[in-house]
Amino acid sequence: QSLYGYRAIDAGLVLGPGALMITLLAPIGARLVQKGIVHPRILLGCSLVGVAASMWYYSTFNLATNYGHYALARVFQGLGYAFFFVPLNVVAYSELRPDQNNRASSLTNLFRNWGGSFGIAFITTMSERRFDYHQSVVSAAVPQTSGLLEQRVRALTTFLVHHGFSVGDARGAALANVYHQLGNQAHMLAYMDCFRVLGWVTLAVAPLTFFIRRFRARSVCLVSSRRATRPK
Repeated sequence: QSLYGYRAIDAGLVLGPGALMITLLAPIGARLVQKGIVHPRILLGCSLVGVAASMWYYSTFNLATNYGHYALARVFQGLGYAFFFVPLNVVAYSELRPDQNNRASSLTNLFRNWGGSFGIAFITTMSERRFDYHQSVVSAAVPQTSGLLEQRVRALTTFLVHHGFSVGDARGAALANVYHQLGNQAHMLAYMDCFRVLGWVTLAVAPLTFFIRRFRARSVCLVSSRRATRPK
């Protein structure tokens, strides 16, 4: 939103297609697990690979990327998450007795919240540090004696003077505009680095699904559905 000047509704339109994809495909994933057509660990592995691929797709964007590419990336990401949450819950409760479900739910929610908090803190810190790095690199690549920089500042100054600015104010505003563009480029590069890290981490976690024990996923789903429909 800050880099592209999106309103809240514009951001919602970007996020909406991915949420719609999850809404449509999550019941299909649940049915595949319940019918025993696909084992949960296979769905988990495929979903993690899909999410990692979507993060790599995100990392190729730039400030000229339009709405369509972002919406498509969200659909791609939603395609991975759609087959993630149901198999994950099935795996979490697969080896438990019914009387252990409450404690297991507490633990899974604890680790889910802890992981989310750690991830947000890590990515926020990383984005700020990468911003400082890219800002220094981009600034070093554009010295004050650069002819292109001076040409850009002169053109902006002339434009602002023609629109009522004084020469001094116009040059100051032109320099501020160039610095703002440099900051946007540095922020964008920092975000792309974060997406690459998320892609690598997600891909590194995917092989862990092969260590999940084999179990009868159908019976787990049936027990869960009976507990959900049991009158209280």
